Amino acid sequence: MSASPDTFFTRSGSSPPPVFTTIPREQIPAVIALLAARLIEPEPKRDDRSDEPDPLLTADEVAERLGASRPWVYRHADALGVIRLTRKKLRFSQAEVERYLRRRRSHG
Repeated sequence: MSASPDTFFTRSGSSPPPVFTTIPREQIPAVIALLAARLIEPEPKRDDRSDEPDPLLTADEVAERLGASRPWVYRHADALGVIRLTRKKLRFSQAEVERYLRRRRSHG
């Protein structure tokens, strides 16, 4: 089944199957303009504070920031924003570690 040049492909939400809508020939330039505007529109920011991705820290870097031992960091990994790359290889969200430090300072 082939679509005519006047047929515009849209999806209803994210669920297949695709829905085809026929666009009157005189509206095609307006649809093209709308799609072009969407393409050049900047993506919304994930976080107003920064466009930078959250750096990942090693257990040694976290231990140094907290003044703790590496084994202590591993024992408290879940509270520190751990990201498990493998069973033995952990990284920590810098933002979560900083959040942990702020909570610890505010609670004495």
